[in-house]
Amino acid sequence: MKVFHLMSGAPYGGVEQQAERLVAVLQQNNDEQRVMLADNPARAERFAATGAITIEMQFPSRFAFLDRRRINGVIRRFEPNIVISWTPDVAPLVEKGNFVHLGRIGSSYDGGAIAKCDHLLAPTQARADIAVNGGWSPSRVHVVPNLPFARTGKTPAPPVSRKVLYTPPTARLVLTSLRLVKGAGLETLLDAVARLSGYYLWIAGDGPDRAYLEAQAYEKGVKPRVRFLGWQDDLAPYVAVSDAFVYPVRQDDGQDVIAEAWGAGAAVISADSLGPGLLVKNGENGVLVPVDDPISMAEAIKRLCQDKDLAKKLSDAGRAVFDESYTDGKIAQRYIELLKAVAAPAEPMAAS
Repeated sequence: MKVFHLMSGAPYGGVEQQAERLVAVLQQNNDEQRVMLADNPARAERFAATGAITIEMQFPSRFAFLDRRRINGVIRRFEPNIVISWTPDVAPLVEKGNFVHLGRIGSSYDGGAIAKCDHLLAPTQARADIAVNGGWSPSRVHVVPNLPFARTGKTPAPPVSRKVLYTPPTARLVLTSLRLVKGAGLETLLDAVARLSGYYLWIAGDGPDRAYLEAQAYEKGVKPRVRFLGWQDDLAPYVAVSDAFVYPVRQDDGQDVIAEAWGAGAAVISADSLGPGLLVKNGENGVLVPVDDPISMAEAIKRLCQDKDLAKKLSDAGRAVFDESYTDGKIAQRYIELLKAVAAPAEPMAAS
């Protein structure tokens, strides 16, 4: 099978991370791939390290017709079975050809951008439902969860040193991972930590409102106990030295962050938003707290950090859920089966 991946891409983010993981999976499956992406030397190097051929481009250029011409010229020469548009801004540039065009539904549904795709990939059922309600046939919208980073049998990375991040070895330590934007939920977690004397918070993630959220930590009086780690591809080294993982996001239809934390061995506390609320069973494999409730969140953090037996029980149960449904091998197989099911026979693309 020949697969062509097309993406613009931010310097960091979940979509870009997912593209990297799927390319690695398909290389292991001996599929032939090309990856065309906006200039990003570090990401291109990671793609190339998998064995895939990468093509970087200046995107967007001054003229959209130049982007269209170059993209479709590369596709025409490669003659793929499938073209995957990972980001909605590139999907309209792909011309019809003798391949299946698979568009990915992001966190914000853009029906116009993906209108000319043949099939859609949705990481959650909620996003698939939005597309179906927008007029797409259910047979052309496919739900496959995001590929996790944690790998069964993979040698774990060494734990991060608390000393390096100026965190006392005996302090209670809370870890979170999320995109840094206003109103997403981190403010609630900062309020919760402010209620817990001596507790430290590590924040894995980045985003456009990082400076604002750092200022919020200062205003709430917790900045000396908060560490902003930047974007992290692998949570495991940070989970290994933390007491609890907290996911405070107010609106999230996904479950991959929770699964990622479970795969790394974390005891999880989550706000009861849509995706996590369906995955976490309160008191069985994690703790659910009401959205935007810093008091309940603080109480859950304190309880989990002080009760090691409870933390181990929840982390073990969470890891069991991960092993049953979210290991890289099981999710990878679902991707491979989907691509084979929708792939078109490779034929020369008509000249335009």
